[in-house]
Amino acid sequence: MSQYAEQSQKQCAKLEASLEMMKKLTASMHKTVKTLQEGHAQLSKASEETNKRINLVFEEKHHKKRDRDCLDQDIQKLFNAYHNMKRQPQGHVMDNSYKPDAMLMKKARSPSQYQDGDGMSYQEKEALKQLPEASSWPKFSGTGEYHHMELMNYIDGLFIDVPSIPDD
Repeated sequence: MSQYAEQSQKQCAKLEASLEMMKKLTASMHKTVKTLQEGHAQLSKASEETNKRINLVFEEKHHKKRDRDCLDQDIQKLFNAYHNMKRQPQGHVMDNSYKPDAMLMKKARSPSQYQDGDGMSYQEKEALKQLPEASSWPKFSGTGEYHHMELMNYIDGLFIDVPSIPDD
């Protein structure tokens, strides 16, 4: 009977060790989920700000260079939030479909390089004409584990479809 009791105690010790390991894993998973939720919140906020800026730029007939600079800043914030999400620990699904080079900001142009008084060159106007109307953009539901990838893939598609603007 003492041999049976000894085996039972060993099995109980193993089960307790397994239980402790499960508790640690659960705590780690909760921490990862919290980190992902915080990153998602940052990405959602940056995405909302960017969408507001994009809608303002496309709806205004004569926008100023300052508006375009703010849009560039918002796009950079969105890119940074997305880049931070890609660095998430365990459990994050990596997707290498984005193209960071396509999102780099263009160098500033001097006023003499603009043809019209609205601050846009001819090539920039032609590129903007090729973008879809804001009403045809996809509506992102804000639900789902990695829905931000849908937004980034859509933005990547815009950069592929728009002809490149030569650096003068």
